[in-house]
Amino acid sequence: MKRIVAFTGSNNPASINEKLIKYISKEFPNSGIEFVDLKKYNLPIYSQEIEQRGIPDLAKKLFQLFASAERFILASPEHNGLPTAFLKNTIDWLSRIDQRFLGDKPILLLSTSPGATGGSTHLEILANLIPRWGGQLVGRFSLGSFQQNYNEDTKSLNNIKESYLLKSLVISFLKDKPLPEKDGSFEIDELMTKITKQFKSKGFL
Repeated sequence: MKRIVAFTGSNNPASINEKLIKYISKEFPNSGIEFVDLKKYNLPIYSQEIEQRGIPDLAKKLFQLFASAERFILASPEHNGLPTAFLKNTIDWLSRIDQRFLGDKPILLLSTSPGATGGSTHLEILANLIPRWGGQLVGRFSLGSFQQNYNEDTKSLNNIKESYLLKSLVISFLKDKPLPEKDGSFEIDELMTKITKQFKSKGFL
């Protein structure tokens, strides 16, 4: 079984991106997805002065954990159109051990937010940086309006179309069959049209 390290770029104990990751883990229980809580790796803000005294042991431990993974899922919050300072600081430390700390392995990028865009703006930034860190980007997904689309009681998505789209992306990721690409971006609109037709044929729309 593949070891898939899933993590978020949030240090919020009530992170909605963490809830999205755990939803995927619940839906694919035997897939090898392992949630790694970066909050447990309490790293100091990166500085050259601290690095000269030695890279923190927790950074080394996290690096070894990443090295043991075969692929990754990252759910990243968006702060002012950018990845979080918490995520960047973690990456800063990992990259000081090895710039390509993702080890030329596949990674799936996710995001969600209370707003309509779901944090999609900053995923474009991350997508451009992933190769720099040694990752092979295989897909992106943003879930907007999280509170309206997530059921806290069942810990699942209650938006059928969004759930279908996310699951399709995860399945393609697990099966090493990425969705078709065109001009560097995934043809999500085409997939959504197909999904909509399926729902109409079954009387959902």
